[in-house]
Amino acid sequence: MASLLVFAIFGLSLSLRQRASGETGLDWQNGLKLAVWMLIPLVCLANVQRLLPYVREPTIVLGALYGLLAIASGIWSLTPAYTVANALGFVAYLMLACLCVSVLGLQGTLRLATFTLLAFVVSGLVAAIVLPNAAWLPPSAFEADFRLRGLSGHPNVLGEQAAVLVTFAIICCRRGILNRWFLIAALIAGFGALIAAESRTSAAAAIAACIIIELRERHYLRPMAGIALVVGAIALPFIAIGGLPSMSPLLGSLARSGSATEIVTLTGRTELWAVASDLIARKPLLGWGFNGTEALMMGSVGRNFAGDPVNAHNMYVQTLLCMGFLGSLPAFAFLGIVVKRMVTRPDAVRDQVVLLVMIIGIAEVSLFATPGLLTLAFFIVLAGELHSSSRSATVHSHIAAPQENISS
Repeated sequence: MASLLVFAIFGLSLSLRQRASGETGLDWQNGLKLAVWMLIPLVCLANVQRLLPYVREPTIVLGALYGLLAIASGIWSLTPAYTVANALGFVAYLMLACLCVSVLGLQGTLRLATFTLLAFVVSGLVAAIVLPNAAWLPPSAFEADFRLRGLSGHPNVLGEQAAVLVTFAIICCRRGILNRWFLIAALIAGFGALIAAESRTSAAAAIAACIIIELRERHYLRPMAGIALVVGAIALPFIAIGGLPSMSPLLGSLARSGSATEIVTLTGRTELWAVASDLIARKPLLGWGFNGTEALMMGSVGRNFAGDPVNAHNMYVQTLLCMGFLGSLPAFAFLGIVVKRMVTRPDAVRDQVVLLVMIIGIAEVSLFATPGLLTLAFFIVLAGELHSSSRSATVHSHIAAPQENISS
């Protein structure tokens, strides 16, 4: 299980070729992923007894239901084989996360995943020096700077992987799984990759998730939220009447292109969301098929769009586009459950990863497109929640037993 987890994180995160936009054909790299995604369910079937306890966990069951509906969506998908393959990957990562936590424990899984991620991100940073032509994405008509993609194929993918590394390292240090020296090394590598990749969304998500959890753990979150609401209420009238100075120069300095419009439109994502909403209206119930809309999106945005239109760049819009309102019900249900549990049953490990995924999901497809590291990380913490609950119940039962004997 340790070897399979390492290969899923390191081996399947490698992208040694530049895939053309909208290309969904099978090559050796996609074939390797598909082979592993088919192997994982076979391994899990051989260990089915370990997976049975997870049937009691609603989030796991809803995730499995969504995955099965995603596989079924290959029937009406524009790219049936590609849809079924990606849906199989979604289910495979769910099963892998549950089995790894069952065999290795949550702490063992987090430790191994963090070590593997550090090795992968550092390898990408080394590639920036050793293989600069392959590791750097050249400037485009929209972006003026080189961006590091390392061994991940795209800077945004590297940014997501680095954000997971930073998040896992902070969690492991907080729980005493890894020491502070490892945390320092992981933060240097992670934020180094985030800065070189210019992945602002992933960097902001990792920082925001960490700050929110730290404030909550120290009981400062509610006072800080109250202060933010008061400041916002005071500033709103001034913004409405134009009493505040223009933010365009500041926003322009934050944009890769130098234009404030890039920040205001989230790098053109608002245009993609408008296109996606029109496509959702055409097939509102069951959508166009799980992750089967690359060519459809590219053909719908027009040739003048400067960004990357292969998907909706928003995981909430993406699932509605691909699975429709009916097919997306399990997805929104398990997201709703984890959000509710943040309030009713706080758990620092689960909540920090969930916040990371959901914040990144505002500008990227995260869970609901090609399965990747974010998918696996999300399911690891969901599986870990049940594992932690089971251990806690066992400990309480052992403590209660001697007390009953004494009283009798």
